[in-house]
Amino acid sequence: MALQRIAAPSLPILTSVNGTKRTGVALNSDVYQFGTLILDCACSIVTGSIVATFGVEGSVDGTTWVPIKDISNVSTVTLSATGTVALAVPMAAYSFQQVRAVATLSGASVVGDTTTVTSRYVPRGKLW
Repeated sequence: MALQRIAAPSLPILTSVNGTKRTGVALNSDVYQFGTLILDCACSIVTGSIVATFGVEGSVDGTTWVPIKDISNVSTVTLSATGTVALAVPMAAYSFQQVRAVATLSGASVVGDTTTVTSRYVPRGKLW
């Protein structure tokens, strides 16, 4: 039997207001198998000097959110041209009740400059 993998929309495709952080749909940590969560981040940049920044945040109460950093103290990844990047969510994120994607466009963004994120994971209890 093939390993089940889920692709769930986390952050719909949209143009951000310059410098405004867009927050994605919260995902409960008991939904995904420990250590399998990836954020598939994509951006379309048609304007020069625009940078898309992606990150992940965690919360224990669904209200207060904190950036989750990896062991090298990095909490975000940036793209300065149209492209995609997979952001591996650290296994320690499982300690939070919920996690979510965040994205920010920096610079004078226009309608064609967009960001989107899809969560990819193996469902809890389905690793065989």
